[in-house]
Amino acid sequence: MRTHTRRSRVARLWAALAALVVVPATLAVSTGGAGAASSNTLTVKAGEYTYVLKGSPKAGWVQIDFENSGVEDHMLAMFKLKPGTTNAQLKTAVLSDDQNALQKIAAPGGDPTVYGTPAPLSPKSSTTTMTKLAAGTYGLVCFFPAPDGSPHAAHGMYKVMKVSGKSSATPPTDGVTEMSIDDSGITVPSSGLPAHGWLKVTNNTSVGRDATIAKYTTADATFDQANAYFNEFFSSGKAPEGTAPATLDGGIGGLQKSGGVGYVELDLDNGRYVMVASNQDVDNDPNPLHLDFTIG
Repeated sequence: MRTHTRRSRVARLWAALAALVVVPATLAVSTGGAGAASSNTLTVKAGEYTYVLKGSPKAGWVQIDFENSGVEDHMLAMFKLKPGTTNAQLKTAVLSDDQNALQKIAAPGGDPTVYGTPAPLSPKSSTTTMTKLAAGTYGLVCFFPAPDGSPHAAHGMYKVMKVSGKSSATPPTDGVTEMSIDDSGITVPSSGLPAHGWLKVTNNTSVGRDATIAKYTTADATFDQANAYFNEFFSSGKAPEGTAPATLDGGIGGLQKSGGVGYVELDLDNGRYVMVASNQDVDNDPNPLHLDFTIG
C-alpha cells in the first residue's frame, strides 16, 4: 500500500534529492499520547490546505502530535533546510521542475529528509510520534494529490519551522511488545497485537521500510482491495468510486534498514486492521509486506 506519492512531479524531485545519502534515524512513534516521557512537543494540525503549528520544539527527542482535521487524506513530510530558508523559498523549490532549486535550500551534509515523522492520516484522525531532531530549519510539506491532480503543496500546504536549544526529553520505555519486519514477512507474538500499549518495531530487511496501520472499513475488505484503492488514489489524485476499503490510521514514516527500530503506542478501537511495511526505495512497491490483525 503506497502512502506516499512519488509519482507526482514535486515528490520525485524531493525523492531524488533525499536519495543523495539515505541515513534514516531511529525513532519512537505512538498512535496515542499517553506514556511518552516528553515535555518537548510540536503540534501540527492539517487541513485544506494548511499546516497550523503550535509549540517551539527544542533539539533532541521531539513529540509530534499530528492531527488531520480536514476532509482529505494528509501527510507530513519533513526536510532539513539551509539556515534562514523562508516560506517563499520553500514554495519556489517545491513547485519547481529544476532539481537545483531544491539543492540550493537543502541543509548541507547529506540526506535532508527527516525519518520517523507521523505516517499519513485519513480525515478526522490523529497520531503522535517522537522523533529525534537536530537544531536547525525544517520544511513541512504535503505531497498528496488534490482533486485537481496537483499536490497539496501547490495549494499552500507547506511551512518552514525552526528547532533550537536542547531538550532532555526521552522516548517511552515501558510496556513494550515486539514486532519484527523480515524479508519473509511481519512477525508478531502468538497472542497477536494489543489494542493498547507500546509496540517495538524492528526492520531487519535490507531496505528502508515504513510501518503503516490501516483499518478496514467493511467486514469483507481485503488488503489487495485497499492496496489497489490507495495506489489509484495517490496516482490520479481522485478517489475511486465506492466506499474506501480502509482508512489510514498513522504509524511509522521511516525505519532504517538492517536493524532500524521504532516504537508505536497502539490505541486501537475494535475492528479489522492491516500493518503494511512498504519498500521506501521503490515507487509504488508492487509487493509490500503486510499482516492482517483483529482487535476485539
